[in-house]
Parts: sequence; structure tokens; C-alpha cells
Amino acid sequence: MRSLGNMGKLLVAFSVFGLCIGCASAPKRGGSDWITLFNGSGLDAWEDLHGGDWTIENGVLVGRNGQNWTTDPEKSGSWLATRETFDNFILEFEYAINERGNSGVFFRSAREKNPAFTGYEMQITDFYGHEPSKQGAGAVYDVAAPKYNLVKPAGEWNHVRITCDQALIRFEINGRNVLQMMGDRSQSGSIGLQNHDERSVVKFRNIRVKKL
Repeated sequence: MRSLGNMGKLLVAFSVFGLCIGCASAPKRGGSDWITLFNGSGLDAWEDLHGGDWTIENGVLVGRNGQNWTTDPEKSGSWLATRETFDNFILEFEYAINERGNSGVFFRSAREKNPAFTGYEMQITDFYGHEPSKQGAGAVYDVAAPKYNLVKPAGEWNHVRITCDQALIRFEINGRNVLQMMGDRSQSGSIGLQNHDERSVVKFRNIRVKKL
């Protein structure tokens, strides 16, 4: 083996130093990579539960003809559930809802019983211009109302970021933090898209998640 000269020794020293700096600055939990759940084609990441119609139209996921939703915690209606479960994460997506439409995004939810109660539901409704409420858009359904109602009129796209970190739950809608609370339900489960009823048409696009 050839002996390293002074320049070689210096390069090795800098390389080791760089590796140590990289280790020190690495995140303590999880990675930094986003996982694509829907990017315009295919539903391999999802499982269709309890009926309803889901189609992909021009790169957009569209839910119609939802079935059997009630407020009974023991019963489920139609929804899409991720095959993988998530505990601490950032979820980003865009949605649009039709006039008088109703839907929701579940997280940390079980596949059995009603996912809005086994985990949580971020409510999606046609709610432009209304005062915030626990049943209105941007709420943790039946638990906490958002501080602000920032949703756009029916048919327009809204951008959402949901952060779950241990008990902390935070919603950002259209670039602004609207809700922050500490949850006491399950801290792990599926992410889900609700297909609520026959008069509601909900659209989703650019769905991705990053584990924390």
C-alpha cells in the first residue's frame, strides 16, 4: 500500500470531518423523503373500502356516489385507506369540493368501525364565507374548530398541510396555520379519503406524505 502524502492526509481529514458534520445535522427521527400517495395515475397505495366510486380523470382523483355514512362510531361508510399506516408525519394535498358537497380526510384511523372516530377527520365541506365550527371545513370533525375559515368557494382548489407529531395536530390551509391541538386518540393508523354521499363530488391531487 502506498503511503499517503501530506495532501492525501489532509483530504482524508476533511472527509472525516464532513461525515461527522453530516451525522450531527441529520434528523433524529425518520428521513426527509416524501412518499407520493397520488400523483395523477394509479391507486396502488390505497385500498377501496365499503363502496362508492373513485375514478382518475385528467390526473385528478374524483370521488362520487358515497355510501352509508352516519355519525355512529361503530359503522363506516365508503372511503379510500392507505395500505400503509402512519404515526408521525406531514401530509400535503390539494382538494376541491362541489357546491353543497361533503367529504373529509382521515388520519391515524383504523380500517374497522368509523375512521372519523377511531382516528381523526379533517372536515371538507362547501363552506366558503361561513364562521368556523367543529362541523365546518378545516375542523377536526366534532372535536375542534379552526381559528380561521380560509377555504375557497366550491369548485376551487385548496392546499392543505396536516402535521401530526406525537400528540400535536396542526392544520395549514392555503398557506396559513388555522388549527393546532393536542389529540388523545390513536397515534397511528391509515390516512383516508372520504366518499360521503351521492350528491357530493370531491377531487384530490398531489397527495404526498413525509414521515417524521
